[in-house]
Amino acid sequence: MKNYSLSSVLFTSEKEKHFKWDTPEAFEAVAAAGFRETEIMAEGEEWNAPGSHDAVRIRKALEEFEIFPHTIHTPMSGVNLCSTLETIRKDGIGRISDAIRLLGELGGRTAIVHPSGRPGPDEPPFSLEYLGAAMELAHQSVAELIPIAEESGVRLALENLPASGLPCRPLTSMQELRAFIADFPAEHVGLCLDTGHARICGLEPAEQALVASERLFALHLQDVDGEKDCHWIPGRGVINWAEFGEALEAIQFNGARTFEITSGDDPAAKAAEECRAVRDRWMEEGMS
Repeated sequence: MKNYSLSSVLFTSEKEKHFKWDTPEAFEAVAAAGFRETEIMAEGEEWNAPGSHDAVRIRKALEEFEIFPHTIHTPMSGVNLCSTLETIRKDGIGRISDAIRLLGELGGRTAIVHPSGRPGPDEPPFSLEYLGAAMELAHQSVAELIPIAEESGVRLALENLPASGLPCRPLTSMQELRAFIADFPAEHVGLCLDTGHARICGLEPAEQALVASERLFALHLQDVDGEKDCHWIPGRGVINWAEFGEALEAIQFNGARTFEITSGDDPAAKAAEECRAVRDRWMEEGMS
């Protein structure tokens, strides 16, 4: 059975992309939209310091609304696992580890991790000369996260990221990411394919899924205009979903299929209903 999930980001992010901490209300909205699985978005004030979130409150809400936390999107704001500044790299490892442990406590399956971040004002920008060193630092960081994942019974899924607004960025394609994780244990480290990120990098999501193959643990389903990271409902943009669906069937993908969308000018509840309609159509007819 295909497992479709609705990310809580739809209900926890505002138009300015600031995050507000109302996760229990988000779980209620996910349930109201007809979804029984979600991806927890570990962003906002209560995720800025490890241990500051209310795990009891989260568990109670999940149980109340009968929602399974299939995945968690680990913190990304201010996180850079390939930072040359050790304080920033270690801070990111600490915050991500906190999210991994929470998901393990909740019985979830996969933690989505950004292997690189956008360098802050005190960090050197990515450059062609720096990419090799950046990937070495990212590799070291993931190696430090693996024991946390093992102890928590959680898998890590490294996400492909766009280089929008940057001169370059490491690990933007599944080709790079497959090579990057080759020496990590396959049972604990895999990949998350964001369809929109792939497309705005000039890559076809279907081809990227075939490259990821058996190491593909999770999906972020979103459509784009081909240039911006739109996070539109599938079908509104330029992605060839029929071709993508065929690729998923070819690799027998059975991980989380998460709608990671934002509502734009529409109410979040309306966007959630549209996601449910897409899900129901795909369940019945396939992505074609």
